[in-house]
Amino acid sequence: MVLPRNISVPIFGLGVPGSTVEVEFGVFRAQALVRPEGVWRLKMPPAAAGGPHVLKMRSGGQEVVVRDVMVGDVWLASGQSNMEWPVARSREAADIRKEITPQIRCFKVVQASSSAPEKEIRGNWTVGSKDTVNKWSAVATSFALEVQKTVKVPIGIIQATWGGTKIESWMSQSSMESNPKLRPIVDEYIASLSGYRERLSQWQESVNQWDSANEKKDPGNQGFDKGWGRREFDDSSWSEVALPTPWEQIEGRDVDGAVWYRHHFTLPKVWKGKGIRLELGFVGTDDSSYVNGLKVGATMGRFKPRAYYVGPGVLREGENVIAIRVWNRSGEGGLLGPDIKLTSVDGGASMDLNTTWKTRNEQVIEPPSAEEERRPIRPMGPGDRNAPSGAFHGMIAPLIPYGIKGILWYQGEANVGAAPMYGELFPAMITDWRARWKEPALPFFYVQLPGYGKTSKPEKAEWAELREAQESALRLPMTGMAPSIDLGDAETIHPIRKREVGRRLAGFALSRVYRKGTPSFCPTVISAKREAGHIRIVFQDAYGALKTRDGYDLSGLEVLEEDGNWAPASAQILRNQLLVSGDVKGVRYLWADNPSGNLVNAVGLPVAPFRILL
Repeated sequence: MVLPRNISVPIFGLGVPGSTVEVEFGVFRAQALVRPEGVWRLKMPPAAAGGPHVLKMRSGGQEVVVRDVMVGDVWLASGQSNMEWPVARSREAADIRKEITPQIRCFKVVQASSSAPEKEIRGNWTVGSKDTVNKWSAVATSFALEVQKTVKVPIGIIQATWGGTKIESWMSQSSMESNPKLRPIVDEYIASLSGYRERLSQWQESVNQWDSANEKKDPGNQGFDKGWGRREFDDSSWSEVALPTPWEQIEGRDVDGAVWYRHHFTLPKVWKGKGIRLELGFVGTDDSSYVNGLKVGATMGRFKPRAYYVGPGVLREGENVIAIRVWNRSGEGGLLGPDIKLTSVDGGASMDLNTTWKTRNEQVIEPPSAEEERRPIRPMGPGDRNAPSGAFHGMIAPLIPYGIKGILWYQGEANVGAAPMYGELFPAMITDWRARWKEPALPFFYVQLPGYGKTSKPEKAEWAELREAQESALRLPMTGMAPSIDLGDAETIHPIRKREVGRRLAGFALSRVYRKGTPSFCPTVISAKREAGHIRIVFQDAYGALKTRDGYDLSGLEVLEEDGNWAPASAQILRNQLLVSGDVKGVRYLWADNPSGNLVNAVGLPVAPFRILL
């Protein structure tokens, strides 16, 4: 594990009421009395960075010994699926695995929603290695790599993430009840619990009926019966696809079912007589994998990276064929990677299989149309990931007061469509978390949502509105927003370019917390005012002068004209300023769900989206 350096270290836990707990850490010895509610707490004196150390705790004849304890800096990484997104499914997975060090450790909090604050957290610490890092948050791990290599102290990441969660779930009940604008969220939820058990029972009955009528059952491996797994099968008429790619992106629609992939490769001479390993990364959802017609492995489940041993007797000199059948029931289907490869079991060279494969549908199941009955939605209630305060009670409250250096946050997708309320919720959450850690200026750095989906009509740009709402937190001290507008993917809500996101968050930490290195932030607007014949917009973090990334005219800028319509516009770039000509009523930049623009600062970082009404 990692304990915080240079501060009085809180050590806390559970015990038998009235008993004594003794803590030993190096030369430090102390005792704490377990309170009537079954909790105990004490503080160790500040310790310098380093280790490994041993932490011992004794009570009632029992002893708990924690070895390999490092002292350094601990950061809490929280939010929804893009913060949760694992290293193994990021585009930079191979680089991260090469750079990871035991000086970086991660504690993954078990996902839990609770109706009241929990006293105990569930999860485990793991030490950084090429094998353990695959399941860590790619953003948080990238952040830790950048910080650790500069600051050179052990870095701990506490990962408390849950895909699909709204910000309301991460907020304490009192933080919403004390705010007149937010209190209705709690009141409406509490009122909805009346008759909840009856509604839950009715839902279960209706969903059982729906599943019985609509269940997507694997019809059986028909492709195997047709010889699709055999080496000599002629797949010349099959389509081609570049992998890894979810098949929804290939089909262009939401489909499920069974799909086959085949790839021909020549066995390297150095692998002759040796076993190899077929690594597929992640698959959505179940796979059956064959080499030269022999089944080498099969796995059921989405979040399980595949690696199958292929014995030397299976391989042939010359051409060999890998054939993989994937069955998917929901969500992204196909070979998702990010790394598909063959590796020598003796640690030698590997063969990259992120390339073109042959593919053919065995069976396609279309989802219900808009007119057809959809699967009943479970009623909101206790234990739901989006129950107000649920994730806070189950995953954040029991962490307090663990000594943390700061907080990293990547969330907002689940609140798209409710931007005005998010602008109230977000600052309230930050203020409340800081109060509970008793640090009014606890560093809080967060990611502004990337581009996603079709370009969209600006008047319906809900993602743009949410990005604007995220800026509301910048009025609080010691906050930093890392725009990721240029790192999105129109086809998926989970863009896989995570390393740069982590770097941008690390830029805030290195500059504003550690006072090291050269600041490198995305430019943001600091002022806008009307002057004679134009509007002057001033940016911070231009680092000399703004420019266009491609050297062409500025794109992505619009002005609000007298008739109330927005129109494309140009502007003059004067170092860290834009001069927009005309008597316009407003200016906006990158105002769409998935916009395109080319304005950057001197170091190539994109200008954050903005909207100015005058």
